[in-house]
Amino acid sequence: MDITQPSAGAGAATTDHGSFTEQKSQMSPLNNGGGPPVNYPAYPYGGEPAPQEIRIIAPPVQFRRFGNAAALGLITFGICTVQQSMMDAGMSVGYGHGTRSMTAQSISVAGIAQFAAGLWQIANGDTFEGAAFTSFGAAWFAKGLAQVPGVGVEAYQNNESPDLVRKQKGLIALTWGFWVTILLLGNVKSHVANIVLFATLNLEIYFECAGAWTGDERITKAGAWFGFFCGLSAMYNAAAILLNEENFWFNLPVGNWYTPTPLRDEEGDLYEE
Repeated sequence: MDITQPSAGAGAATTDHGSFTEQKSQMSPLNNGGGPPVNYPAYPYGGEPAPQEIRIIAPPVQFRRFGNAAALGLITFGICTVQQSMMDAGMSVGYGHGTRSMTAQSISVAGIAQFAAGLWQIANGDTFEGAAFTSFGAAWFAKGLAQVPGVGVEAYQNNESPDLVRKQKGLIALTWGFWVTILLLGNVKSHVANIVLFATLNLEIYFECAGAWTGDERITKAGAWFGFFCGLSAMYNAAAILLNEENFWFNLPVGNWYTPTPLRDEEGDLYEE
């Protein structure tokens, strides 16, 4: 008996293993007839690493199901920021009045819609905009929810001293200012319109913090004016995404000032920084 020949079961397993590898090699994302890459399941044979040709690869941009949700996140943030800032600055109904009318829009427009835009951007691979839109969407949702009767937030604050509530709001604004500063630093290589947006947002939040801690309405109103221009810049950034040469007469200028330095990878191919 020739013991060097594999048994029928072992031969069948070897054949199945080979056919599986051969089949996956033919269907490799690198050899898929020009179509989108295929997300294959994990390697079915335990104890062995997955071959290179069947690893899960994210599809390229042209085959993703989500479009660019940045315009949605910017316009929902911009509209509600302009409205809230006009009320806080006393431009329409007087200082400190009319903010309750923002409850529904804070929850649905700047809250849910902006949060959803952030999730779409994360799915598109844009971590920066995803983090910005989801965090601010959650903040706007919480702000609107706190004004809903029966939730208990306002009833709880009414039992506290006004100075304590005011300082609590200042502390919240301060911590959000830290986060917005990080977002501003992450935009220094972006275009001027984006930098203006986050710069004015920083000023709005820090002025709001200072006004809350000092109790000076003039500082709070000054912060509201910065918020007004921040909302307008967010709306302009959204318009710059939507209005281009495909559906408009020209591209809106955004002030691209930074040119990435071409670099070379290990194989000598050029790519942008």
